[in-house]
Amino acid sequence: MFEDFKWYKYLKGHPTAWEGHILYIYNQIPIWKPKTIVELGVYYGHSLATMAESCLDHKLDTKLYGIDHFMGDEHSGKFGTEVEDVATECLSQYPNVTLIKKSFNRALEGWDKPIDLLHIDGRHFYEDIKEDFEGWSKFVPKGGHIILHDTQETGSGFGIKRYFEELQEQHHDWDFSERKNSFGLGIITKKT
Repeated sequence: MFEDFKWYKYLKGHPTAWEGHILYIYNQIPIWKPKTIVELGVYYGHSLATMAESCLDHKLDTKLYGIDHFMGDEHSGKFGTEVEDVATECLSQYPNVTLIKKSFNRALEGWDKPIDLLHIDGRHFYEDIKEDFEGWSKFVPKGGHIILHDTQETGSGFGIKRYFEELQEQHHDWDFSERKNSFGLGIITKKT
């Protein structure tokens, strides 16, 4: 199914919870036409590579930034250098991608660019997703998009579903939709 993607040869042996969203995001990128994409939580790089490839295939002049400390956490598991090595090798084929090896908070300290598409897929405890969203979403302008992975996952302390529901209650002026497959993908368009 994914054999035609350039990233496939690097990532075919590494499963991804993002599998059901790969074609969706690939096809959504030319509709949204983001100039800047930031991904919080790269892991092996499936989603970031897919977005980068879509940007190149559709001749979009988009800069992509993948932010991850590559140490893992309670939800993804702790890992050594293998994940970072695979992600770095895979993503090096995309000249539009910059990897930033920092925690989200450290990367936020020096961030000053607008973000047209923000993908949050880091540590999934309620407090973490809230902190990531509040810190980074302020850089997403009107008309920009924020996607949250794992909006359907409720086990092991996952707080994304709850936070996504709270955002919908608080922001009636934003558009919300959700893909319920592959652990859920919350899609937000900031209208104001």
